[in-house]
Amino acid sequence: MIKVDYDKKVLEIRPFSGEELWKAYHLIDKGDLASAETMRILKIDEGEKSRRKAFLKIMVENVEFEVSSETIRLRGRVLECPEDMEGVLGHYHTLTIGVGDRVMVEKQELSPIHRKILSRDVNTKKYIVVAVELGNATLAVVKDYGVVESLEVEQDIPGKNFPEEREAMAVRFFHEVSKTLRSIWIKEGRPKTILIGPSVTREALLKFMGEKYRDLQASVAGCFHSSGGTVSAVNEFLRSNEMKVVARELKIVDEITAIESFFKSLVEEKAVYGLEETWKAVEKGAVSQLIIHVKLASQSGSLRERMMEMIRLVEQYGGEVTIVSGRHESAEKFRRIGGIGGILRYKVY
Repeated sequence: MIKVDYDKKVLEIRPFSGEELWKAYHLIDKGDLASAETMRILKIDEGEKSRRKAFLKIMVENVEFEVSSETIRLRGRVLECPEDMEGVLGHYHTLTIGVGDRVMVEKQELSPIHRKILSRDVNTKKYIVVAVELGNATLAVVKDYGVVESLEVEQDIPGKNFPEEREAMAVRFFHEVSKTLRSIWIKEGRPKTILIGPSVTREALLKFMGEKYRDLQASVAGCFHSSGGTVSAVNEFLRSNEMKVVARELKIVDEITAIESFFKSLVEEKAVYGLEETWKAVEKGAVSQLIIHVKLASQSGSLRERMMEMIRLVEQYGGEVTIVSGRHESAEKFRRIGGIGGILRYKVY
């Protein structure tokens, strides 16, 4: 739940899921004021300390998202506290916000990027992608905002010259993969599973599940080819047409599609990247799709103002604006080249 007072530029955030927490993470910037109930360690006497629950307000200097625990950590100096805790004023404190916690955020501004993020629906659907080759498997939990967890299962498999040992170790490997999958599957609320890998190993695992782990086999939404059982195979699958079909409702799919289309256009000299080159193309009305990494929008005021103007112009010329906020390989690849670029209607040079 995120309530917004647009006039006062105040957000009341109480996330009901990790996905909404991720959404809230991209709405909080350096310089914002954040207030929440928190635990503070206080010194009583020399060498003695106590933990005290209190409502504190800080000026945010750093914002982090802890993926494994799905929590936001806001660090900054204390501006307001209870009267009997005045000794903590001006000192640093970290507010930790998890699912179900409440935080009030007073913002300096609610930019068009913030408004786009606020307008997005939160999708709690998820998938487990299992990339498997004989002796190596990667199990990745894919949520609306990207890959949030990945585990590996490895097993030494004897060569074909030792058929009995090879078969026995393959069965052991499939047991380990299935047990690991079941643990994740139950923890995540029994989502759909996608199997990828070389066809022989992938189909052997599916058959094994049918014999020993029927509930897991019933959860399989699709089986597709990949070159191996590594995290690279998972990332490759996330960029594939098959992923667009089987998990088309996830926002991550739209983001990856936009970024991969951008890089393809770049090779064809029908895209630009970097602030200055993108700005020149936007001014000419040549950009059909503007792509901005959300963390670029939290930079200095002048840079943010330039991006806001680009968004306004692209939409004025009938173009599309994509804000990239997911946690996936394509987003990181895009961020490394500057975090801003545009797909062109026509070549501008």
